[in-house]
Amino acid sequence: MPLGKEVKVMQCWRCKRYGHRTGDKECPFFIKGNQKLEQFRVAHEDPMYDIIRENKRHEKDVRIQQLKQLLEDSTSDEDGSSSSSSECKEKHKKKKKKEKHKKRKKEKKKKKKRKHKSSKSSESSDSD
Repeated sequence: MPLGKEVKVMQCWRCKRYGHRTGDKECPFFIKGNQKLEQFRVAHEDPMYDIIRENKRHEKDVRIQQLKQLLEDSTSDEDGSSSSSSECKEKHKKKKKKEKHKKRKKEKKKKKKRKHKSSKSSESSDSD
């Protein structure tokens, strides 16, 4: 070993050799990687591996259930679409009326404020 040269005393996880880390270019598995060895390492060294895999599987199952339920609901809605569509239209009309009513109230308030401000300004000019 030459003097003054820095030496790495680390073991690579991929190739199990000393002198470099896993992500270094010195590793023979740097470019291509060893998929089987890597999967084995992850499965046996990572304690959360099984839990994460099971959570992903559970999320997929839940999503599939939701989509199936949605599909069933949409097909059942098509059978009774005439009654549900009329109800939907009525709700939409009521909502629009409420929105218009709110707008009118806001406009009235603004007009009152404007009148009030203008009357104040005219009074102050009269007093001068």
